[in-house]
Formats: sequence, structure tokens, C-alpha cells
Amino acid sequence: MSVTQFKEKISNGKICAYYGRRRGGNRSCCGSELTRDESVTLQRLKAFSPGDFEAYSARGEEFRRRLCGAVLHALPVSDAWLADCECRGEWGGVFPVHLRFTHRKNSYVTLDILSTGNESPFWHGLIWINPDHTGLYVLNTEQFEPESIGRLLMRVEEMVSAGITPAEIVAVLGRKGGCA
Repeated sequence: MSVTQFKEKISNGKICAYYGRRRGGNRSCCGSELTRDESVTLQRLKAFSPGDFEAYSARGEEFRRRLCGAVLHALPVSDAWLADCECRGEWGGVFPVHLRFTHRKNSYVTLDILSTGNESPFWHGLIWINPDHTGLYVLNTEQFEPESIGRLLMRVEEMVSAGITPAEIVAVLGRKGGCA
């Protein structure tokens, strides 16, 4: 499913089950419960603390998927990217929101977008040097900044279109930073 198709699916009002705390859980986000009728807006995402992301993610797989979808929906992403999200800890389960973007023209170009949480107080952009083994952080921000993430994705997309190899892309981003 492309990013555009995913955004359309979210915006067409897919209704999911209740996303409140699991029984016995003692975590909460700003003292509020999120039900299926509430949406995770851009303003809400920007206001979340690392603990808020962890608390919402801890409510279960369905809620984590919904949170990842809200972040993906807020990002300015072109159809050049295939997007996936971690829901069951398949990529380590460390970050509450873990999105993976793979370029359609070159599957060796993969970027992960990682949210704040217990592991880190920063949002990260990670480009893979050797998939599943070694990566380079090319974006670090304290708050959720969709524009910065969009600029990073656009910059990488332009380099792929110009015929720059994945190794050269990593070198350029490592030298100049992701959004420079």
C-alpha cells in the first residue's frame, strides 16, 4: 500500500476498536483516555512528551498502529516511498512510533523515523547503511516536526532520482546532515 493510499484509508474514516488503557495498566497520558471517536491530531502529536508516546503505545497493538498512522498521515510524503510501521516489535520494539520508508526505485534506500520514548527524548531519522545491521542517524529533533522529516525524505528522493548510489547518499547525509 502506498503512502497516498494509506493516507486516504485513514482519512476515509476507518473506525477501529476502543484504544483505552488495558486492564491493570497504570499509565496515562495527561490524565486522558483516547477512545475510538477521538483522533490523534497534529497538534496533539506535537504536544506529546516521550512518556505520552510510551503510555499510548503501551495500550496495545491496535493503538500503536493507530498512533503510527496518525504520524504517517501528518508527514508530507510522496508516492516515491513505500511506508510500513512496526506494530508487534518486529524491528526491536524500542520506539512507540517506528515508521520505515523504502524508496520504490531503489529498495536499498531505507529510512526509519523513530519517535521519542523511554529510549530517547528525540525524534530520529535513521538511514540504513547495511539493512538490519548498521544505520546512521541523520535527523534528531526534540519535537515532532513533520516539515523536517518531509525535507529529509525529499532530499533523499532527489538524490535517488539523480542516480546517486545508496552508499553515496549515506555519505552525503553523514557529512552534511539530513536536512542541510
